[in-house]
Amino acid sequence: MTFETGQGKKSGRYTGVLLWTLLEKAEVMDEPGKNTSLKHTLLITGRDGYAVALAKGEIDPHYEGKQVIVAYSGGEPPASMELLRLVVPGDVHGGGSVRDVATIELR
Repeated sequence: MTFETGQGKKSGRYTGVLLWTLLEKAEVMDEPGKNTSLKHTLLITGRDGYAVALAKGEIDPHYEGKQVIVAYSGGEPPASMELLRLVVPGDVHGGGSVRDVATIELR
């Protein structure tokens, strides 16, 4: 992935799990009705307080299906949420990238 920063282009190769997969594992329940899952937003916040909001429909494979990942460095996922990074493919300026993810909230 490559994106623009204030210091020029930054490139990196990331390994992780799809954010959608994490939501499925959490077994989030929606209220009955047509497309009720589309009213939800995810707020991903880093340890430094930087936060990004994504509509649930952006990552749902039945709608937009963005391949947003929660990335970790190295071969194995960390035991805690240390060193996790939200990576949004196609994000030209890297504004959707959240370093050191502290929380993921579904609203």
